[in-house]
Amino acid sequence: MADNKIAQGSAQSGGGTGFEMDRKWGTIAMLISATGMGLVPLFSRWATRTDMFDGTAGLNAGDSVGALMAVGRMTMGFVFFVALLFITHKVGVFKKLKVTPAIILGGVMIGLSLACYVTATLLTSVANSVLFIYTGPVLCILFARIFRKEPMSLLQWICLVAVIIGTLFGNNIVGFNESGAFTVSFSLEMSTPDYPQKGIGDIFGLLSGVFYGLSMFFNGYRKDADTTARGVWNFLAAAIAALAVTLAMNFMGESGIVPSNWALNLHLTAFNWIGAVLLWIFSGAVALGFLLVAGRNLPAADYGTIAYWEVPVALFIGLVIFGEALTINTIIGGVLIIGGGAIPAVKGIIEGAKHEKEVEIRENLSARLEEEARKEDLDLR
Repeated sequence: MADNKIAQGSAQSGGGTGFEMDRKWGTIAMLISATGMGLVPLFSRWATRTDMFDGTAGLNAGDSVGALMAVGRMTMGFVFFVALLFITHKVGVFKKLKVTPAIILGGVMIGLSLACYVTATLLTSVANSVLFIYTGPVLCILFARIFRKEPMSLLQWICLVAVIIGTLFGNNIVGFNESGAFTVSFSLEMSTPDYPQKGIGDIFGLLSGVFYGLSMFFNGYRKDADTTARGVWNFLAAAIAALAVTLAMNFMGESGIVPSNWALNLHLTAFNWIGAVLLWIFSGAVALGFLLVAGRNLPAADYGTIAYWEVPVALFIGLVIFGEALTINTIIGGVLIIGGGAIPAVKGIIEGAKHEKEVEIRENLSARLEEEARKEDLDLR
């Protein structure tokens, strides 16, 4: 972990030649990805609500519209990466790529995760939906520690604990009440005036976290695979998985297995479609494309910790756009999350710059030695 670029052999990559992770590039990619993911509550509510700022006014569709929006995100990503294949002349690389279960499962899991997550943002609060999806990075780090034997330093453990505690504070699971007493409250009511289906939304949020963690874990394999070529398969699998969730929810709603409001019943306005397109671009192709780059270039511990940048982004959206209260608990949580995520992020960027400087010095020294050797050879002749 001391070097910015870490060699990954075939044992970890799942086959193929060795690959060197670029932590500086991976860190930047993860921050971009997490920011795009943090914008999901904004764009998803814009894309589906009758009144963007009032959840009690309902949706211009059934509850399965959240999963449908995820299908759009995945499809936009698929189209983007296919275009990128041709623009970067990597069609040959795509054809030669050995597709393994890890590549397909990484896509399937992110498709399932985001279908559940977008649904959760419509049925429960921004805070709760973000809390539940961010059980994912914790699962990813634990899976990587158990199954891939990835080492974790004391600093990485401290950062991980900080962002977990920060998430609990930010979502008022733990914190201080109005009288200043420390409390623990899971706030898992099945229904509230603002969110009549809050319990269902929380369940979808929890599922999104499980699938997100599995996606991040599978993305840690096959680091030898070209990002663009892999992205095509990832997004194709993700789109199919999200579509399966949409069709399943719609079928259950229409058949009476669950309440009829689960059926799609789509009647979006032009305003909704603008939000949908923005969701598909910024929280789809951009955010998830950079997520693949980050997964290829960061160890699971840094990957999972920096990902928590999405939490303060989403909480900021909830505060500024949707008027969700900013409390002392939210402030404490934000500080812990930003601090815990910033340490590995800054560390990765600094080490990246240091490594680039070292490489430049080595290359210059090597060039000078070669030049001196040529001169000596000429003198001997």
